[in-house]
Amino acid sequence: MAEKDEVSSISYAAKYLGGHSLFPKAKAIHLVLTKKSIEIPEMKLTIPFNRLENVQLVKEEKLASSLMIFPWIKIKKFVMLTFEDKNNYEESLFLDIEKSEEAYTEINLAKTRCEIYKSKII
Repeated sequence: MAEKDEVSSISYAAKYLGGHSLFPKAKAIHLVLTKKSIEIPEMKLTIPFNRLENVQLVKEEKLASSLMIFPWIKIKKFVMLTFEDKNNYEESLFLDIEKSEEAYTEINLAKTRCEIYKSKII
């Protein structure tokens, strides 16, 4: 979980859809962004930003229609995280987040801030 000095964090309600080898079933989760990592308490999972390899915003197009008279396309966006776990295996998380674009941006900003902070220390 978040360290005590990490006062500011951002949390998103989400649905985990799959992708991780240890978690085969979909479940409701909370994605918590801290200064150093992404945490998912329901899965007891912490992803340090230095192990986060890729963050993608994935679009799924759904065709919906009302009696086929007024068809329209609804685009749903998901967030996919790819990271290296503590055993050096690549894992992915496919997430349905209500504010997917906001979450995508916040994850990338947090990862960048962490990288900048580390480069100033070294």
